Amino acid sequence: MNLVELLQIASSEDKAEEFLREKGVLKTFDSCPFCHAKNIGKVRRNFYKCYKCKKEWSERKESILEDLKVSFSKFILTVKLFVLEVPVNKAHKELDLAYNTTHKIYTKLRECIYKFVSKNDQLLSGEVEMDESYFGGKRKGNRGRGAKNKIPLFGILERDGKVKVEIVKDVSAETLLRETIKKVRRGSLIYTDKFKSYDSLVMYGFKHERIDKSVKFANGKVYINGIEGFWSYAKERLMKFHGVRRENFVYYLKELEFRYNYRYNIEDSLYICLGGVK
Repeated sequence: MNLVELLQIASSEDKAEEFLREKGVLKTFDSCPFCHAKNIGKVRRNFYKCYKCKKEWSERKESILEDLKVSFSKFILTVKLFVLEVPVNKAHKELDLAYNTTHKIYTKLRECIYKFVSKNDQLLSGEVEMDESYFGGKRKGNRGRGAKNKIPLFGILERDGKVKVEIVKDVSAETLLRETIKKVRRGSLIYTDKFKSYDSLVMYGFKHERIDKSVKFANGKVYINGIEGFWSYAKERLMKFHGVRRENFVYYLKELEFRYNYRYNIEDSLYICLGGVK
């Protein structure tokens, strides 16, 4: 959706509401959410009532907007700025919204993305690249494997497909094999570097080829440049936040996974996420 179309939709609350309802973000109720009776009606602009159990509910019920005190128009504009990766400290000024309100919307968007990505259990297949990386930490010391106070991540990228990344407790063979079996179809061809934790992949039904990066970064089709490119992409974007709290890091990580996988239709895909909120 381009900016002209967006501004037309955001020009009135009725248009914004219709748009959010079409996208499935606002639920259209045909029965009472409490007693499931069909005898319901709209009693005020933003409220419905069940004439059987006498309960009322907001049209925002069971949506991301349920506890957000923001207009539909401002919400749509906030989503657009989130898609464009405008940081909260700039977005709230552009929107003329309180910083805390804008931050709350951004947080809810990331939570929706996390739920959406976590439900995706489709196995990767074909030619697959795997690698580990380390994020965060301020203390100087070793980089890469052996780094202290950093969060270990494991990434799997299907060539010409999607990437999946997870925070792992360590990069032992047991941990990486468990994640591989959960995410990659048996029989797939896996490319890795020479790290010993990948030694047993063939024993678990995978084809396996390795690149020795101390000698060269690619040998024909044997390389892991794709997943290493994702690590660079993720680190570059995380630098903009000037630090992310450890407990929130998973939400930012899954946002980056989502942005990478749906980079050609990020906005439509985000609304699909929002339409699935329960």
